[in-house]
Amino acid sequence: MDKTILENLRKWRDRTAKREHVEMYRVLGNQALEEIAQKLPQNKEALLEIKGIKEKKYARYGEDILEIVRGDRQEFTEKFKEKERVFEVSQYLDVLNDKLSESEARVKGEVSSLENRGNYVFFGIKDKNDESLLNCFIWQEDYLVSGLELQEGMEVVIWGYPNIFKPSGRLSFQTKLIELVGEGLLKKAYEELKRKLESEGIFAPERKKSLPEYARYIGLITSHQGAAIGDFSSNVGNYGYRIKFFDSRVEGKQAVFDLISGLKWFNENIPDLDIIVMVRGGGSLESLQAFNTEALVREIADSKIPILAGIGHEKDVSLAALAADKMVSTPTAAALEIRQVWDEAIHKIERNEKIILNLFAGALEQQKFKLINLERNLTKGFLAIYDYFDKLKNSIQNGIDRIKMVLKISRENLAGLTKKIMSSFGSNLKLADENIKNILKTLESHNPERQLKLGYSLVSLEGKIVRSVKDVKTGDNIGIQVSDGKFESEVKKI
Repeated sequence: MDKTILENLRKWRDRTAKREHVEMYRVLGNQALEEIAQKLPQNKEALLEIKGIKEKKYARYGEDILEIVRGDRQEFTEKFKEKERVFEVSQYLDVLNDKLSESEARVKGEVSSLENRGNYVFFGIKDKNDESLLNCFIWQEDYLVSGLELQEGMEVVIWGYPNIFKPSGRLSFQTKLIELVGEGLLKKAYEELKRKLESEGIFAPERKKSLPEYARYIGLITSHQGAAIGDFSSNVGNYGYRIKFFDSRVEGKQAVFDLISGLKWFNENIPDLDIIVMVRGGGSLESLQAFNTEALVREIADSKIPILAGIGHEKDVSLAALAADKMVSTPTAAALEIRQVWDEAIHKIERNEKIILNLFAGALEQQKFKLINLERNLTKGFLAIYDYFDKLKNSIQNGIDRIKMVLKISRENLAGLTKKIMSSFGSNLKLADENIKNILKTLESHNPERQLKLGYSLVSLEGKIVRSVKDVKTGDNIGIQVSDGKFESEVKKI
């Protein structure tokens, strides 16, 4: 990263923001400036690749940025070396105002005149020693940010730069911020503003948002040069946080613009933050003026994201801390506030881990006893089963022996029965043979063929014995069987 170009870009952004009366981040954010200083774009296409720069931004600031990056931006003195050039009045005043905006300063004096015109305020401050006078101008928005009501005779320190008002050609000190001088006045202004804000309920507990129990996505607003960022980072612990850092001045009242810009930027660009942390180390009431301005307090009260303030102090609690959703006394305390729940969670996990292991060990021991008892019961059961099977085996063997005995007796009985049956069968068979012989004799005596041998014959018609003359008629062919054969005859006459 080219640090020289980064510094030149920051100066250019500061002058541009002052000239346009806007916060610096509305011109370009810190990340965009750092990316430009790192990539060093040389043309429009490369510049448009920078996050945060689109066509509208390029049309407004593109050429200025490229000139700074290329190092060929003309300075005020170089412009006047163009001897042949003739400026229009407006152009010449733009050149002067561009150069005068670099003469930023803090000036102390006594308010000698005052004219509030609604949108802006004209006033003058004079030197108490020689009555030197400086005409001043401040926009109403910046006047409200300053958070005080000017009065003639009041000693103040103003911060700004010279500027020529083009319509009138009048040189005045373009004031960005007004601070009171003296611990007594600061204390008085602090108490008055505190009473006013308390009456509106700005500090009321019921207005405050609850901080998330386990914050992981954190927006951090502080100075990268101060000790507060180190105190916070080294004490917040390593719990996988995502921390977005917004570099802001935290010393003196000028810091109020950076602080407000940081709050606006986080709320508008990273609304899913879990928490915004605003921290700085201890200091006097004068050094903490930025944290006691009405504009910053109201910005804190309007934040949609919960705010944790860790603003160190000597005696008085800052109004910004009172308006925050939670306040602690130091950056370290802010880190511990976030870390505490994570530490407690780890301790709970470790404690529960031990409890679970003890419970598990106890459960295992109980199961061990149950298994031992079960083993004993199973052993008894198996012994009982073995005994039962022995008894059953003996019972079956006895049954088999009884069956064998029964079978032996049955075989013996069967053998005797067989002899008896065979003996009876032989007798019956002999008796049957005699009966058959007698029947054969009877049949033989009644056999028709025997009659045929005696001279008789059998007459049949179509296989039926003719027993009467009625069974035939003239012309029928009848069969006649005699003892030694058959022949046919026709009935001629009945």
